[in-house]
Amino acid sequence: MAKVMFNLPEYFALHSYLSALLCGSFVLLPRSTPWFVGQPTQSSSADRPEYPFLTPMTSRPLATMVWDLFGMLLCMSWWGSRMRRWWAASVKKVDQVDDFTERMERNKQMLQCSLSILATSVVIYVLLVTLGAPIDSHHFHTALLAMHLSILTVWPVVQTLGVPSIYDSGTYARFRMTRLPETPLERALVYPVIGTLVGAWVGVVPIPLDWDRPFQSYPLTPTVGSILGFIAGGFASWVHSALLDTFDEVKQQQQQQVSHARIVEKRKNKRSKRT
Repeated sequence: MAKVMFNLPEYFALHSYLSALLCGSFVLLPRSTPWFVGQPTQSSSADRPEYPFLTPMTSRPLATMVWDLFGMLLCMSWWGSRMRRWWAASVKKVDQVDDFTERMERNKQMLQCSLSILATSVVIYVLLVTLGAPIDSHHFHTALLAMHLSILTVWPVVQTLGVPSIYDSGTYARFRMTRLPETPLERALVYPVIGTLVGAWVGVVPIPLDWDRPFQSYPLTPTVGSILGFIAGGFASWVHSALLDTFDEVKQQQQQQVSHARIVEKRKNKRSKRT
């Protein structure tokens, strides 16, 4: 497979910006809840007050998750469009189209992403319940967590690559989402997905502990863990691609030095024969 050009410095800068947006949306948007339902109160551990800055997030987990979904949709729609531009540039599909065609293509992408998120949310919801998510009085909590995870894992991939179809020509096109990542752009799509799932799994750990802290309210910790995992996965993909590029440059320099040494040796041999 031909090497796909990918601007790693630009990716690092934009992923850093995205990381700030993800963390900021989760932390700052829930602080708007008191404008609609009144001032929040600490939900547990009254004898050990928490930081007032955290109370709007921990006192009403459902409201926090709703704000979180709003922020994730905005961030992932922007990030998916950015990734799609990189993908189109890498496969040399930057065609000039009229406004109507571009608008129709954008609407098709949004529809595909929305349907994919809904379908994936159902699958993740069943998986969360199977793995032990509380089902007595936390159906909405689990549903919002499932939608949060599906937005982080599915939206950028579907908006970039589209939904595979049986009518795609060639095995490569049909199974492009299931093979191992081979290019920097593919690693930038796959590694955050892995990081999101691992982060959500690790984020569940604090919930059953007997600390009796407000931030242990379900599903706040797996949500935070998934966001941090997504961010870590993106930077891990950058590190992996940067190291591979460095190794390739070193290898090319070594090959150039070897070829240069051979040329010098041949010239010496020719001169020695003449003399």
